[in-house]
Amino acid sequence: MTLALVGKAALRILGFTIPVPVTLILAALAWVQFDKSSAIRSAVNERVKEMVAGAEIEALEAQIAAQRQIAARSAEAAREAQRRLTVEATARTNLSMRLMAIQTENEILNDDLADLLSRPVDRDCAVDADVLGRLQSR
Repeated sequence: MTLALVGKAALRILGFTIPVPVTLILAALAWVQFDKSSAIRSAVNERVKEMVAGAEIEALEAQIAAQRQIAARSAEAAREAQRRLTVEATARTNLSMRLMAIQTENEILNDDLADLLSRPVDRDCAVDADVLGRLQSR
């Protein structure tokens, strides 16, 4: 009972000093309470949940598509790197074989040069018949 008297006194003071805001606040609270239990609000809440879930699903699908695209590009880059590695290995092998052939030819030419330098020179510095024949045939 004392609580009812205190509430009544408080309402009388608040209602007298600021009647509109208290009434509006009480009306808004009543509307919120009524609105929470209404079927329309429940339907709106369900639709909002569906829309949010749909948006989340679309975002996840877009993320999966982007990850698939990244994976495809990564696989393509790996294939390209492997192809380049194969081409490089082939080029190195070919270059090594050419280098060995050139070194062999160089050794042969050095041996020929050493052979030519080891021959004694005629007193009149004439070219011998063998060298002269080689010079004329070229």
